[in-house]
Amino acid sequence: MNTTKFKGVEITWFGHASFKLKGNAGIVYIDPYVIPDSAEAADVIVMTHEHFDHCAVENAGKIMKTSTVIITTQGCARRCSGDVRVIKAGDSVEIGEIKVEAVEAYNKAKPFHPRGLGVGVVVSINDVRIYHAGDTDFIPEMSNVKADVALLPAGGHYTMDVREAAEAALAIKPSVVIPMHYNYIPQTSADPELFRKLVAEKDESIEVRILEP
Repeated sequence: MNTTKFKGVEITWFGHASFKLKGNAGIVYIDPYVIPDSAEAADVIVMTHEHFDHCAVENAGKIMKTSTVIITTQGCARRCSGDVRVIKAGDSVEIGEIKVEAVEAYNKAKPFHPRGLGVGVVVSINDVRIYHAGDTDFIPEMSNVKADVALLPAGGHYTMDVREAAEAALAIKPSVVIPMHYNYIPQTSADPELFRKLVAEKDESIEVRILEP
């Protein structure tokens, strides 16, 4: 199953870091590197940074309509056309009843994602706050994120691994956490059941939902 629901919002994982959020307020895609041929048109497309597996401009074009708004970083925005809103950590954009808040996302020691390259986002839709962490390590700023649902990378190498992702979940304390960014591209192998176990050992109030794209 690749779709779950939280308080009326459908959360669909297509694989890697690619999600669709669907509620009464509209349809939001995040990092549409992986999308089905039958994908619905988007009201909002968020791309967290400029790397090819996140700034998927060609796929974004497949789900755009005249009114679609793209929200992304400066590096990715250069490749986009249409209604494009540039964000950096600390910014927020409201499109109708959908709000997108940008937060920090970076590697602490790895070279792949220096601070300022990309962002994580908190998408508010139907009064539900959904945090997509982007490509990041477990960073101190996560303790300030307020979210009902957290989508956390767990594949290691380029991002947090399973153990760091569990620490991040414990710091954020969402109602639901969903691991992502694993077992899709090389060097991102991970066991989501270990992630579930590590979270449950420390805080059984956080529900881990493992989706199958």
